[in-house]
Amino acid sequence: MKLYSLLKLAGGNRIPPGMKIFGLAVMYGLGWRVVGVFLDPVLNCNLRCQMCYFSDPAKRAEMHGIITPERVKAIAESVFPRALKLQIGCAAEPTIWGQDKLAELILLAGSYGVPYVSLTSNGQLLATSRVSLRALVVAGLDELTLSMHGSTPEIYEELMPGAKFENLEGLLKIVRAVKDEFPDFKLRINFTVNSLNVADLAEDRIDALFDRTVWPDIMQIRPVQKLGESRWSDFSHDAIKSRYDETIGRLTERLKSRGATAIVPSLAELDEVATDQSGASAVIEEFTYCYASPDSCYKPDFDPAKESISRYLRRKKSFRTLVKAAFSSNRRARKSNTTKKLNYHVK
Repeated sequence: MKLYSLLKLAGGNRIPPGMKIFGLAVMYGLGWRVVGVFLDPVLNCNLRCQMCYFSDPAKRAEMHGIITPERVKAIAESVFPRALKLQIGCAAEPTIWGQDKLAELILLAGSYGVPYVSLTSNGQLLATSRVSLRALVVAGLDELTLSMHGSTPEIYEELMPGAKFENLEGLLKIVRAVKDEFPDFKLRINFTVNSLNVADLAEDRIDALFDRTVWPDIMQIRPVQKLGESRWSDFSHDAIKSRYDETIGRLTERLKSRGATAIVPSLAELDEVATDQSGASAVIEEFTYCYASPDSCYKPDFDPAKESISRYLRRKKSFRTLVKAAFSSNRRARKSNTTKKLNYHVK
C-alpha cells in the first residue's frame, strides 16, 4: 500500500497546495497508479434505510440498471491498469449482483494488479448463504466496509428497514472467522450518527456488540447529512454535540486501546458538511476520482470501450494541466466544486 499512502500524502494538510498537485503530476508522469475506482455494478438496494435516498420512492424509480459483462471488461481494460484502489459499492448495494460475479470482478482486479479491493455493503446478504464473504476474500478482497447505523436491535432495525439485527451479529461472527484464517483482511464500520442512534455509540452498547462478535479494524463516524430526499428529516447535530464526549469521544479512545483506527470529526467540525472545495483538493479529486456504473464512467466525454484512461488523460493534456495548477499563483482561478465531505481526524 505504499502508493496509496503517497496519494493520501498528496492531500495532507501540512504540504503547500502547489506541492500536493505537483506530487500528483510526478506520480502520473511516472506511470504510477493514481486513480481510485468506485464501481456500482447494480443500481438497487435490498434495504430502505431512513437516511438513504433509497427510502424515497421517486429516487428509487430513477435508480436502475445492472452492469453488463462487456462493460465490466471495458472498464477493467481501460481503467484498472492505473487504478490504485477498487471500491465495489458506492451509491447502491453490490451484493445483489451475486457472489460469482463479485468474485469474478475481484479476480479481474487482481489480474490487473490493483493493489487494494474493498466492498461496501449493508451486509445482510453476506450473513446468509446468498453471498459468501470467505469466497470473496479467497478471490482477493482486502476489506469489507460495513454500513451499520445502530448497535442495538431496536435502533438498527428502525433506521435500516428490511435489515435484521441477528444478521448483523451473524455477519460479524463470520468476519471473525475469516480474519482468523486471513489475518490481513480488514473490517471497516461506517456509522452515520443522528439524534436517534447517538446513544448506540455509548461504551456499554458498543462493547456489548463487538465483544461478543469482532472489533473493527477501522470505524468511521459520519454525522447525518441531507444527501437528497429520504424518510429521515432531523439533520440537526445538537443531540450529537451534547453527547459527543460520552459517545464519539469515548469510542475513539476504546478503538485506540484495541489498536483500531477511528476516523471521526471533532466537535467543532460536526457542522462542516456542505463546503466549497477549491485549490489542490478540487484538482486532486477531479483527477483521481473515477465513479463507474452501468451507464457512466469517470467523465461524461470518456468511453472506456473506446479508449484507455491513460489515453484520455493524454488527450485532455492532464499532465500540463496539473503542472500549471501546481505553479499557478492565482488560487481563485483553480476549479472549485461543492462537496459533502467532512473534515476528519484519524486517530
